[in-house]
Amino acid sequence: METSPPRRKQRRPPSDGDPDAAAAEERSVDCLPEDILKNIVSRLPISDAVRTSMLSRSWRRRWESTPGLCHLWSRGAHPAAIGAVLARYSCFVCEFCSRGIRREAFHFTDDWICLLAAKGVKSLTLSFWEYGVLNVGVPILHPAIFACDNGGRELEAMIQMSPLLESLELDNVELLDDEIDDWIIQTPNLRSLTIVSFTDDGWQIQELPSIQEAHIIVEEYFIDRDFVNLLTCLSQVSELELHLPFTEDNALEGLSCSFQKLRSLTLHTNFNDASSILSTFSLLSRAPNLKHLEMEITNLENQGDEVDFEFFSALCTKNLFANLNFVSMKSASCWSNEMHFIEFVLSKARLLHEFYVYHDDTGSHSKPSEKAVIEMAKYKRASPKAKVLFRDMEDLLFYR
Repeated sequence: METSPPRRKQRRPPSDGDPDAAAAEERSVDCLPEDILKNIVSRLPISDAVRTSMLSRSWRRRWESTPGLCHLWSRGAHPAAIGAVLARYSCFVCEFCSRGIRREAFHFTDDWICLLAAKGVKSLTLSFWEYGVLNVGVPILHPAIFACDNGGRELEAMIQMSPLLESLELDNVELLDDEIDDWIIQTPNLRSLTIVSFTDDGWQIQELPSIQEAHIIVEEYFIDRDFVNLLTCLSQVSELELHLPFTEDNALEGLSCSFQKLRSLTLHTNFNDASSILSTFSLLSRAPNLKHLEMEITNLENQGDEVDFEFFSALCTKNLFANLNFVSMKSASCWSNEMHFIEFVLSKARLLHEFYVYHDDTGSHSKPSEKAVIEMAKYKRASPKAKVLFRDMEDLLFYR
């Protein structure tokens, strides 16, 4: 019995030359809802998202209006192409990152920064490939951030034009103004603020309803800076780091707001004079739920005002140290004022577990370690679990 060979399935001819078939394929993709199509595009790398414009006529400009595209550019990306993509993109930019920017492309960052400022960039990373290499030169960023006639005003405008900004870090930013006026840091969604600088650049803080943590480390503040207003604007934070100023009077006198959410506090301060102690306690007494306290002693000169245990007791409030369970004091010389503070905390903090003292014996008036340890061992402790751990500053630096 003869059997016929099996029939082979006929392959469909390519649709390159068939406009009707090509149109059918295009319609099969475009039949999806627009929000699904944009969701697909938003998950693509930026270079692939731009390439979708070649798929069909309906896809030619779809990426330009797709929100949520992350502009992450590799080292090989042409800088002019990056600027062209930013110019055509019509949505807010959630994240922009360009790494390996070479010397010949430094000037392209001017256009990028101007475009990103207008698009409310949320996260911005510029990594210069040859920065710091001998004879290469330093990349100068556009005046919209730093060097301009009114640097603070331009930076203020850029921050306010970024309503989605959640984290802002100004680390040793230098404004090149001859006369610096006050400029405002104000944005609705800012959660984390860091300002690190040797000198005060005239910034002011207003209306940060979403702020959760702040780090303000300035060594030389303006003489007329209003610290009560500054702390009031940060009263909602759960984590705070603050470099207290050196003033003849209590810099926080009149502070009335309560820091109910504050759990972790780092203070750069000292116990050399009564004004610094009063400033410190003005803040501590208004943080009833504080659990974690770190103190960095900032002035290693000999103490000017000598106070005793009763002085600290007079500053005690009802809820002071009520929830405190960890304390550290760094760069401590263990002079009498510092020792009385340690004694006072141990006598009041009923939930305290650990009190670390990092001793700095470089000063000529520092108390010898042996004497400090013997004296601390005699202090009464409100918490039966409280441990005092005495260390040298070298130990802290070694284990970091």
